[in-house]
Amino acid sequence: MSRQSLVTGSNPIHNLKMFYKSFLFLIFNALFWTINAKHRKSYYSKDDLPTLTLPWGTYKAELYGNDEETVRFSNVRFGKPPVGPLRFAAPQYPDAITNNKEIQDNSVGANCIQAFPPKKSNVTTEPPPEGTQSEDCLFLDIYVPLWALDENTDERLPVIVYIYGGAYIFGGKNTTFNIPKPYSAYDGTGIRRTTDNGVIWVTGNYRLGAFGFLGGSYMEQNAQPNAGLHDQRLLLDWVQKYVGQVKGDKDAVSVWGLSAGGGSILHHLVAYGGAKKESLFQRAAIWSPSFQWSYDRAGVLQETFSSFATEANCADEDALECLREADTETLKVANQNVVNQRLDLGLFPFGPAVDGDLVPDLPANLLKQGKHVSTESLIISHVYDEARLFANKKIKTEAQFTEFVTLAFPGDELAEVRQKIEDKYPSSTYDNDQQTRLRAVLSDSTFVCNNYQIYHAYKENSKVYATRYEVPPAQHGTDLLAVIWDKEVNVAGLIKAIVPWLPEWISNVLEAIWVPLALRYQKYFAAHALTGDPNYLSNNRALTWEVTTDDGKELTNAMKVGLQYSNPNHPFYTLGSDGQVAAASCDFWNDLAENIMIITGSEKKPTSFRTQFYERLWGGQIEL
Repeated sequence: MSRQSLVTGSNPIHNLKMFYKSFLFLIFNALFWTINAKHRKSYYSKDDLPTLTLPWGTYKAELYGNDEETVRFSNVRFGKPPVGPLRFAAPQYPDAITNNKEIQDNSVGANCIQAFPPKKSNVTTEPPPEGTQSEDCLFLDIYVPLWALDENTDERLPVIVYIYGGAYIFGGKNTTFNIPKPYSAYDGTGIRRTTDNGVIWVTGNYRLGAFGFLGGSYMEQNAQPNAGLHDQRLLLDWVQKYVGQVKGDKDAVSVWGLSAGGGSILHHLVAYGGAKKESLFQRAAIWSPSFQWSYDRAGVLQETFSSFATEANCADEDALECLREADTETLKVANQNVVNQRLDLGLFPFGPAVDGDLVPDLPANLLKQGKHVSTESLIISHVYDEARLFANKKIKTEAQFTEFVTLAFPGDELAEVRQKIEDKYPSSTYDNDQQTRLRAVLSDSTFVCNNYQIYHAYKENSKVYATRYEVPPAQHGTDLLAVIWDKEVNVAGLIKAIVPWLPEWISNVLEAIWVPLALRYQKYFAAHALTGDPNYLSNNRALTWEVTTDDGKELTNAMKVGLQYSNPNHPFYTLGSDGQVAAASCDFWNDLAENIMIITGSEKKPTSFRTQFYERLWGGQIEL
């Protein structure tokens, strides 16, 4: 072999070795920079963290978490204080300021004014500490991987916007559980870690109770019904406009919510009857979407407004002016009183309502008519025992059941509707147990059939993944534990905080098996937020979550999560039929929604608050 051949590397073995070394070097560098990009330590000092500049000011980030790989922009104002003339009005962006580079004080960002179920209620929650509620509450928090803010990084990250639940009367972005030290419920720590710090997490406040969900004819004529939903839409619009500043991808936004949060998302799917085509989100995860049908704009909704105004000493023709001038504490007390009155009847006091605009019809009708926005992919979820917490324990006889149905669907014109409900759910089917009968009605009408309606509206043009959570006690809200869990959290403490009524033996069982169950659960949902495919983060042994189908009677190949599923390759998970999301019951409620709106009319009836007030005062003897 000549010297020239050695120099030029014509030796095949030598060439192969050189190629192999070069290949390994390239692979090593690619892996190094990929890993380093997501796990590099911060080069920011605590005095030199990133900032977010908006037209109304600049907000400085703070390191968040023990790993110092995440920053939080906390208490970023996204709406003007909804006080004075903006009380009961649509939210507005803050006014721009000349010196918007000035760092804003973000040390305070209160939750919105809240009401709480009475102690005797089945739904238990502890009020937040004094001084943590305010009408000036339209603030958001953003959690961003620090590596993504490096000026040399061009990658845009998927975004999750979490809308909290709480029966439309309580909750907030600052919700914490003491287990025993405070643990943030909605900071997304577990999900963010599951994505390898590859997602941006956003959560923000919206007005609650009477402050956010007064409806009826008078509100439609003089103020803004469904103000809480409009707050949420402003939050989602803010994400579209500004999340790019923190390397978020506005075209990869997932909106998540449980209970009232899920019910809110359902209303955003059908907002304006699908007429407005702007894309506020591309994906959604909806757990137990719930709301009470509120359609009688000149009846029940108007009466609720009247009750609130009366409690606030504003029962006259200038009710709105009076309410806007009232002090916050007066309205807070009035709000709580109305909540107590409605919950005592077993009814939800406030929530989204038909208003002829944002909510032009009951969502069941809009979904059936195809009047909804488009999405890339959806997850819909419910628990096995949705209604137990909400069934009025006072209802023990057939007469009391009939009275409840009358309260839920009042008026002579709905007599036939009420009879259909009683015929569909006859007492004999439930061995004359009125509690079981009531739970069946509530579960179908208020929770489970919402998923049925979403599925059928989106199954042709989107990917829908359905799941049912059966982990004991499988009651409404218990799946929140799997959503917000983080590996550094005391499992038993978190279980006790979320479901304090749970027997200790169940808590012990859950604690023993929780880690593999919750890790898999979070991987499915995190993967969906990243790509729209819940299997993206799965290994070969994990159960593939197929796109859900149906056989005309019930959902098929839905993901079911429960302790009884024991396949060694994927314990606690199986695919199967979900007989609760069934045509036999849900088509009944679909037809009922259509009939109710035909009978009552989707247009508001000619009435006014003044007429309502004086008719009530004089027993309807004087017509005005």
